[in-house]
Order: sequence, then structure tokens, then C-alpha cells
Amino acid sequence: MRKAIVEFVGTFFLMLIIVIAGVMGKAGDLAGVAIGLGLMALIYGGGHVSRAHYNPAITLAFCIRGEISQHEVLPYLIAQFSSCILGALVGIYLLGPGPAAIETADLEVFPALVAEFFFTLALAWIILQVAMAPGLAGNQVYGLAIGSIVLAAIYCVGDISLAVLNPAVAIGLVIAGKLALSQLWIPVVASLAGSVTAALLFRLTCCHDDKCC
Repeated sequence: MRKAIVEFVGTFFLMLIIVIAGVMGKAGDLAGVAIGLGLMALIYGGGHVSRAHYNPAITLAFCIRGEISQHEVLPYLIAQFSSCILGALVGIYLLGPGPAAIETADLEVFPALVAEFFFTLALAWIILQVAMAPGLAGNQVYGLAIGSIVLAAIYCVGDISLAVLNPAVAIGLVIAGKLALSQLWIPVVASLAGSVTAALLFRLTCCHDDKCC
């Protein structure tokens, strides 16, 4: 239960930062910095309890790798999706006037799919490496590494796919009016595919006979 609570709190604040800094534009051109640094802080705050997934795609990657038990997956997902919904609603309440005033992105399907797939793959790959590779066990740079790849994704493909990289955040963006409901499937499908690919690549490159080298 405590892991799910930490996931709820961390994902809530991540979504709130995304809505205020990015969707509502309060951080201007520094929105990516605000989101990346905010995520880094939240990871350090909750990583020692829940591994700070804050993302269903990352939970899926950890489940594939056996780093989270199957009975923990549903509480994690409930916490992540519900907190993103709440975070989006709170952000709208605080800054208004609401989704009607926000310009909804019109994603070009194939480029957005490619961008979301590869940058979610990069995100999940880095998380698996810094969190699970024995050679980096006990390191204190994991939060910086993860926040940095999210920051890079925002500035690289934010104008192509919104750099969502997270199915729960995608739902929050729909609620906030930034992502069209008809295009919700794009970040969801691409991010889940990217996370699965990252888990398989991690197994191929870091492990042999179920033992990490």
C-alpha cells in the first residue's frame, strides 16, 4: 500500500507540473527544464520506496524484468492513472480558464508514433540501467539521468508528439485539453511498445541466463 501511495503522490505532482509549466505555459520556454527538474526531485523523493515509476509504461518494463510482482502492478496503475486525472483537474482549477482556452495539438500520426516509441524506449532503457544494472548499484545519479532524458525528449520531440512518454500523463493531457481524445492512442500504444522493447534489450545486453552481468 505504501508503494502505491508514493506512486500516487509522485505522479500527481508530475502531472501538476506538466499542466502548469507546459500546458498552461507558466514556465514559457523553460517548461522542459521545470518538468525535467521536477521529475528528478520526485524520483529522489520516492525512489527508495516504490522505485518511482510514475508511469504505467515503466511499471510494465519492471514487471517484464521481474522487478515488481504481478500483484503490485494493478495498485501501481490505479495510483498512476487516478493521480494524473486529479493532477490535471487541480492544474486547471488553479490556473483556469480551462481546456477550452488551450490549443489542442494536432499530431501527425506516424512521426508522433516514432518519436514516442524511441524516446520512451530511451527513458525505460535508462531507468532499467541506472536502477537495475549491478555495475551501477547504489548510485546516486539515477534521478539526474532520468530527469535529463525527459528534458531532452521535451526539447527534441515536444513539437512532434508532445513528448508524453507516459500513458497516464496522456490521459491527463486529454483532460487538460492539450491532447485530442481521438489521438490518445498514439502516446499510449507507442510508449507501451517502447517500454517492452527496452525491457527486452536490457535482458539481451545486460543479462545472461537470468543473471545480470
